[in-house]
Amino acid sequence: MKYLFLISLIITVIFGNERPKVALVLSGGGARGGVHVGVLKELEKNKIPIDMIIGTSMGSFVGGLYASGKTPQEIQNILVKTDWQEYIRTDYNRIDIPMKRKQIEYYFQGRLGLGIDAKNNFVLPTGVFKRQPLLLKFLKESEHVEKIKDFDKFPIPFRAVATNILNGDSVVLKSGSLGQVMYASSAIPGGFQPIKTDGIYLVDGGISKNIPISVAKDMGADIVIAVDASESFDKNLNVNSYFVVMNQLVNILMRKNAENEISLLTSDDVLIIPYLNGYSGLDVDKYDEIIKVGEEYAKYKLHEFEHLRISDEEYSKYLDEHRFKQEYKSNYIDEIIIKNDTYISNEAIKERLYIKVGDILDECKLRKNMMHIYNMMIFDSVEYELKTENGKNTVIIKTTPSWDNHGEIRFAIGFEDDFSGSSTYSFKMGYRMYGINSYGAEVNSDFEIGRKEQLRSEFYQPINLLGHYFIRPNISYVNQVDKENNDLDVERYGGSISFGKYFSTDYELEVGIGIYKDVVESFKLEQEVQNFKSRPVYLSFKSDNLDNVNFPNIGIKSEIKWLKEYESLTGEYDYEQFYFDVEKPIKIDQHNITTYFKFATTYNYTTDVSLVNKYTLGGLFNLSGYKPYSFNDDNLMLGVVKYRYEIKNGGFFGTLDASLYAGVSLEFGEVWGNDEHYESSKIKKSASVYVAADTFLGPFYLAYGASADGYLSAYLYLGEKF
Repeated sequence: MKYLFLISLIITVIFGNERPKVALVLSGGGARGGVHVGVLKELEKNKIPIDMIIGTSMGSFVGGLYASGKTPQEIQNILVKTDWQEYIRTDYNRIDIPMKRKQIEYYFQGRLGLGIDAKNNFVLPTGVFKRQPLLLKFLKESEHVEKIKDFDKFPIPFRAVATNILNGDSVVLKSGSLGQVMYASSAIPGGFQPIKTDGIYLVDGGISKNIPISVAKDMGADIVIAVDASESFDKNLNVNSYFVVMNQLVNILMRKNAENEISLLTSDDVLIIPYLNGYSGLDVDKYDEIIKVGEEYAKYKLHEFEHLRISDEEYSKYLDEHRFKQEYKSNYIDEIIIKNDTYISNEAIKERLYIKVGDILDECKLRKNMMHIYNMMIFDSVEYELKTENGKNTVIIKTTPSWDNHGEIRFAIGFEDDFSGSSTYSFKMGYRMYGINSYGAEVNSDFEIGRKEQLRSEFYQPINLLGHYFIRPNISYVNQVDKENNDLDVERYGGSISFGKYFSTDYELEVGIGIYKDVVESFKLEQEVQNFKSRPVYLSFKSDNLDNVNFPNIGIKSEIKWLKEYESLTGEYDYEQFYFDVEKPIKIDQHNITTYFKFATTYNYTTDVSLVNKYTLGGLFNLSGYKPYSFNDDNLMLGVVKYRYEIKNGGFFGTLDASLYAGVSLEFGEVWGNDEHYESSKIKKSASVYVAADTFLGPFYLAYGASADGYLSAYLYLGEKF
């Protein structure tokens, strides 16, 4: 009996002193989830050890990074110092997209369109935000545990919760790539594109289990510390936009399942609900404030969990174990494998890789390379995987086709009114068929009615793997009535063929020759219809790395063009033209100054200039005091300085939640004929004041212009600048 008593006493002492298993459960909530960092800082300050972490959405990001060994301060630095608009975006990074795609945006200034998939079905995107930028950001921040696929082997065991979009079931993720898992758990449906993991399309875990307390219980937690950063739904909501409806729907779903999970807490558990009124899930510019709220509420709740505190010596040992990081060591690349389901050949993708076999792997460089390839605009995702087997280091590049990788139909609607009884409209439709062959050939066809009638179709064929060289034959028809110049009705039809080179995504050199017929009729002068043969040869050089077509903040755009009409090629025109323009924006905080200069001249002429090739002034920012197309002639000079102030930023939603501006412009310019001399004293001066918005349909302007000699014009533009 004595021995049994001693054994019983020893067991009691051992197990009686065993520390309870503490689980930290972190909810979703977008930027509001920054409070989790504040809670972690307070837990560490009070030496409260955590044995397991379970997170949903933003909780999976903060929890996953902490469980993998990052400190609360390191996570705070990531949240505060990151420009999240670079990673949470509705569009591609325009600076890095192909030059030929940039040029389409000047013709279709809005974003109306339908995609066409590989089965020739009409499709729409699966999310407002692009997956690739945010996913690569998550992969970057988790690269220190890149080789650890079992989350039980993290310094602190970790689980993330996502939702199966096919049936709504919650999916507990305990292995794989931490970066991909954090993205899956955070992909708000309708917002971020889903991600496919183990054959399942996953979205935000908040839809099914926003505060995954039941997962902690299933993992054997004795005590749960749960932090709820989710938003409550508004019962007095003003339903006035898509985003309001989507946000309300998500909040309702999250709140309902959150209450179910919270009901599982016992008297031993702790629930922290920070007071976050006034903060939304998109307030990424307020992370410092939100983190402080988390610290304050953890202090307020300290009395409920301070009994879990351990000694300084014990906590020091705990931190030593839980600050361990799996450091990634650079390796030489022995093999590169391309797994590609798109029409672009594997060789074309390999040619675009900065890394080569034999190089030392630089993951930062590789991620930038993935974004560069992604910005070709034909991929849904471009991902990489690193494998080491039998001493051989392999980089595997995986691509999936974009939702619209077979083509698109684009629309543009433009409207102009001068408030003086004159209005103009434009309707455009374009069809683009991609992936004609493995080099990336395209067929592009455009149709326009309204301001002018136009039909144009071209075949674009790259002639090397990188697409740096191309050939572009096209046919076109244009009909335009020029009411400001003798009521001329001008038609041109014919075609051209050009050869070109892209030096990068910013520069294009093109040379071409055309064969056209001009049909000119003047109703006012009652002349007979006149026909002219046009045989132009041209050379152009374009550069464009503006970040936005309509309201640029950074970059520069310019064009230099030389054109020669040849009588010797059976043409009926004989002259040369030189054209140059440049646009440069400068942004400081909410202020923007954009300068624009244009110069064109006709020389070596023995015939009149084709009406198609004359230069025009008049209209908004084109001598705003005068009506559009007021001046038409053979030579031109125009200088413009525009100032705009950003009243409202479109934020993550860009043109879907239109930015709003107010501004002024100062303009000077002149046109003159070949039989005249340029005289600085004749330069026309003009100015405008305006409000503008960068909308989904294209730019919106409400403006008022005045010239130095007393002319006044008012403008309403929607959809495009004419």
